[in-house]
Amino acid sequence: MDYPILAIDYGDKHFGLAVSDYKGILATPLDIVSISQNRTAEDVITDILNYAEEYKAKTLLIGQPQPFEIQQKRTNKKIDKFIELIKQRTDLPIITQDESYSTSNAQNMLKETGQNIKGTRGKIDKVAATVFLQEFLDSNK
Repeated sequence: MDYPILAIDYGDKHFGLAVSDYKGILATPLDIVSISQNRTAEDVITDILNYAEEYKAKTLLIGQPQPFEIQQKRTNKKIDKFIELIKQRTDLPIITQDESYSTSNAQNMLKETGQNIKGTRGKIDKVAATVFLQEFLDSNK
């Protein structure tokens, strides 16, 4: 496994990003990138790859929920298509990580720090990416 790792919390509109340190010990939230009327999936991928270059990422880690429900199966199909689009644009290794509870864990973390969840949607996405990246790092020690 090569570090740093850039983690991507996939969403239909918002993609949370986090990065590991060079030793693979600590995950740090970065930013969110979004799809909108003026921004396509290709624009998001460009942004993600720019972050990968800026932070000298050696691996991409994409969160993928366990398919417990039909909705999660649909999400996984979208994530698979997203991964294929990224593979067309980079040679960086891409791995997936179960992120089934990362969003709820991120919401709980933000609540515990006294933050209003309704106004922090983007923050939740990047914290969720940080949560599953840190879980991945911890599991590979």
